[in-house]
Amino acid sequence: MALETLDRTLWSFSTALAHVERVTVTERARSWQRGILGDHATVRVAVSDLPGSVVKMARRGARDGLLIALRDGYLRATGRRSNTPALFAASASDGQWRLHATDPGLITTTEWREGEFNFTRGALTSPAWDYIDIEVPAFMVMTVWPEFVPEAAWPAQDDRTATYTTPYLDLMQAAIAHFGLTAENQDKKDCLLDWFLTQQVEGEPVSRNLADAMATLIRLPSAQRGGSKRVLGPDLRRAS
Repeated sequence: MALETLDRTLWSFSTALAHVERVTVTERARSWQRGILGDHATVRVAVSDLPGSVVKMARRGARDGLLIALRDGYLRATGRRSNTPALFAASASDGQWRLHATDPGLITTTEWREGEFNFTRGALTSPAWDYIDIEVPAFMVMTVWPEFVPEAAWPAQDDRTATYTTPYLDLMQAAIAHFGLTAENQDKKDCLLDWFLTQQVEGEPVSRNLADAMATLIRLPSAQRGGSKRVLGPDLRRAS
């Protein structure tokens, strides 16, 4: 990656942790679904459907995973360092250090291993020093924990009886899974169109005409007409 195109966006530790927790909990929901419903289940389990104990365990795993990545050097973080103890600290939860550096400095992997991270303060502390205002490059976090993209759900198929498909059908199935489309949940066509325009088929960008057609075909006809769905009832006209 060229220096001029390097993403220099920095995330606070809390923002990075929130991202890792979201990705980890979402992946745990997917794993939980596979364990309960099978690998090829078409039902998508929402994070809100997970038992509280499963969510709590996933978040704990996210915390541990983020700290391990910092201790092993997969992520590099900076922070404002101090080795000057506070004159008067009312309690252990208060800051025990003062006169932190104005400019952030790199926190080494050795310091991550020696120190203890205080999630309440957002600080890394050892008996000899303290780091606050810890930040990590966003692109590093996104590399280790990429944003979760749902997979299109397909039934199990034997190679000998595999159903014929095309890249365009695969893309429409991926869109249905990505937006969670159901008979009750019909996204606006414009949103679907914009998404298709960002995709590629066999290395080529999707044309606007194709994107428009696919955005139309994955929605119900009633949603395309707009307004209330037609409800069929008895024919009240008198027979002649």
